[in-house]
This record gives sequence, C-alpha cells and structure tokens, in this order.
Amino acid sequence: MVKRPFLLMVGLMLAACGEEAAAPEPEACSAEDAASCLENQKGCADAECVDCAVGSYAQASGQCVPIAGEAWKHSFDEFTAEPGEEISGLCQSWTLGNDEDLWVNAVELAQNQASHHSNWTFVPEDKFDGPDGVWNCDDRKYDQLTAAIVGGVLYAQSTQATKEVQKFPDGAAVKIPARSRIIGDVHIINAGNTKVTGRTNLAIYAVPEASVSSRLRPFHMTYHGLQIPPLASSRFHGTCEVGKEYEEKNQEPLPLKLFYALPHTHSLGTRFFLEVSGGKHDDMSLLDISGYNGEARGKLYDPPVDLTGLGGLRFGCEFNNPRDEVIQYGLGDQEMCEMLGFIESPIAFESRIDEALEDGLDGDIQVFTGNCDSIAGNF
Repeated sequence: MVKRPFLLMVGLMLAACGEEAAAPEPEACSAEDAASCLENQKGCADAECVDCAVGSYAQASGQCVPIAGEAWKHSFDEFTAEPGEEISGLCQSWTLGNDEDLWVNAVELAQNQASHHSNWTFVPEDKFDGPDGVWNCDDRKYDQLTAAIVGGVLYAQSTQATKEVQKFPDGAAVKIPARSRIIGDVHIINAGNTKVTGRTNLAIYAVPEASVSSRLRPFHMTYHGLQIPPLASSRFHGTCEVGKEYEEKNQEPLPLKLFYALPHTHSLGTRFFLEVSGGKHDDMSLLDISGYNGEARGKLYDPPVDLTGLGGLRFGCEFNNPRDEVIQYGLGDQEMCEMLGFIESPIAFESRIDEALEDGLDGDIQVFTGNCDSIAGNF
C-alpha cells in the first residue's frame, strides 16, 4: 500500500469538496447583449435582460447601479381605469416647498396605473395655483408650452413604461428654482380586460450645485401633421434647421451638446430616427429605434455628443397602418411622432411640422415630409 503524505491527502479532499460545492460561473454579458438590454433601460445578467430595482439604473456595462443624489419622492393620487377606458384632460401637481434651487441629475418614474404617457414640467409655486392632487387642466388654464416658458421641462414618460429613469451624465443637471411646483398631465389607457387600480411614484435626484458643470435645457420636436395612409407602410420626416437659423441671427455657430433623447410613438409606430443635418457631423445617426414596445426608451449619451456647428436636426417616424382609414396626430387610436431631448446650449427650442407633403416612395414605403417651424429661447 502506497502511503500519501497527510497534507497532500487533506489538500485533495478539500479540492474535491470544493469542486462539489462550487456554483457554476455566471455567464457574462457580451457588449452586444448589454447594448441590446440598455435600449430598453434594462441591465444584463447571465446573458439575459433584467429589470433594475427602484433607485437604480442600467449602465452601458449591463450593471444596475444606484442613482446618486438626494432623492425627493412623491406618490400621486390613485386611479382606477375600467377595461378599455381612457382618462385624459387631468393634471396632477406636487409643490416641492424647496427653499433653495435643486439641481436635478436624474428623474425616476414608477407606475402601475396603466399610464400611457405623461409629460412633467416645473413652474413657480404661485403659477397654476391651487391645491395639490388631481385637477382639471383647463380649470387652471394649464398647457405645457406655457409651463415650459415660465418654468421648465423636467421629464417625459416612454409609452406605457412602468419604470423609467431619465439619467444625465455626472456633472449635468436641470435647475429647478426655489419654491417650485411640479405638474404632470394624466393620460391613462387600460387596454386590458380587467380593471386596473394604481398610482404614479416620482422621484427627483438632486446633486450639489458645486458638482454641476453643465446646465441642461430641453428641446421638443413633433410631427403634428401626420396623415398616415390606410393599409400601408409610411414614413414621415423633416429637418428643423435650428443651427442654421441661430447662426444667421447671431453670426456664430450654435454650440450644442446632446445629453439625452426620448422618442414617442403609439402602437402603430415601427421606427423613430434622429439624425444630424449639416455641419461636420452631417448625416450622423443619433437615435434609430424600433417602434413602440411598452418599455423605457430614453437614451443617455455619456459622454454627450458635441454637435457644435450643426445645421439642424432631421427626425421622423415610420408606421404600419392595418386599418382602412387615415390616422392623424392625436390621442386614443390616433398616432404621434415626437421626441424630447436635453442639451447643453444657449437656447432651448420647440420644433413642429404641420403638413404631410408627398415625398415619393422608398420601396413599398410611402414617404411624406413638411417644413419645420421652430421657436427658440433661453427658457
């Protein structure tokens, strides 16, 4: 009988036990998998997309990490929507009571009330005045453009998203002045067969002013002149020449960096795209995403994209209309093609296309375009 040294025997036993007890190594996510998950603001683990917990967001690496900053949180009133019911025309507000300016680096929404889409602004607390909670928007003469001018734009929700984080790169923030009120519109669609009861929870994450190197402004682009043909695939596109118009007025190129972009269509949208027009980045694709899927589709640009000197922005949507009627811009069973973005720039702007002019065919896709009108300012 061959005698083995005692220490060698112990080592072999431990190795054997270790082999039996060891858990299998998790499969790492490839860069491609992580990027695919990130398109819907999801993390990546074991080569699968995973939801990030409340209070965290997905990074390009696939990891879900905590959202930095001081969290200001609010739960809004509960809603009940019957099967097939649509609720709109209402607003809800949250008076912050902030004695100092807030520099917001991230906004987080979590909702289980079948919210189709919601837009959020901030205004001085003496504007659109009245009790917080739910109220009729018309009663206080509330509209989003006026609110954006007297206050500012905070956030917009992806179509039907139940959780979404609008996160900017470190050092970038939107300023909410002292003594402000946050207002969001209510648009609920219960497309299911059972009653839905739930609420929206909103959190803003404020960082120290000393840490902010980029103050962000919003821009909004919408194709309001949609005339989506029946039983066909179509594309609506246009170019908004905000850079060219700025340079003609100020005799210098428009300094602009893109930090965040959010597309918006309804269920018939099959594609949204955003591209650069003019300048050294002419034809650069900034966003090209398949249409509505009920997930969070906001995109963080980290690092931001420097587009200084651009001529403008070209955007558009593609649709597949299976119905035998023309579909227009609107709520309910109508469609939308629009986006909200945040930029570092001396101006914010609102751009809109109000016509649908025939622009030929691209294979079997009917193409339409129109002139874009923009309103720019430092709001």
